[in-house]
Parts: sequence; structure tokens; C-alpha cells
Amino acid sequence: MKIDNSGKVAAAYGAPVRAAKKEDVATKASGAASHSESVAISSQGLAKAAQTAEAFDADKVAAIKAAIAAGEFKINPEAIADSLIASTRELLAG
Repeated sequence: MKIDNSGKVAAAYGAPVRAAKKEDVATKASGAASHSESVAISSQGLAKAAQTAEAFDADKVAAIKAAIAAGEFKINPEAIADSLIASTRELLAG
């Protein structure tokens, strides 16, 4: 994919444009005027989301930060690559 200096995708790679029929435009316009949607989250939903959220482990972060500062933090590129591949497979399968 080629991107020009403006950060926009080049026109050659854009999605094809379909011309809308007058009837389609009129139908969509009349339907949109009489249709509205809303979303609400209950307090029970918020409580459940808070329970399932993982806690931030400040001690672990501090230990990693200290190891990096001391030059003792070891990076395992094979484990990183394996995790990336597993995540990609999971995304493609689902």
C-alpha cells in the first residue's frame, strides 16, 4: 500500500465507489429521520467490568524498571515472537 506525504492512502488503492440511485437516497433519508438509537450501561454492567479488569501490579513494574536501569533485564526475542504469532493466529481464527 502506498501512502503519499499527506498520510492519505493513494487513490489507486481506494475502495470502489458505487453511485447511489435516487430511490435509495430518498429511502435512506426518510428512514434516518424517524430512527434513533441509544446505548446505556447499567451499574451492574460497570461493576462486572471492574471485577474482570486485571489489577495493575506496581511492584512488578518497579522491579522491571530497576532491572532495566541496572542493565540486568534480559529480553527473550523467541518468546516475544511466539506470543506475537499466537496472537495473530487467534485474531485470524476468530
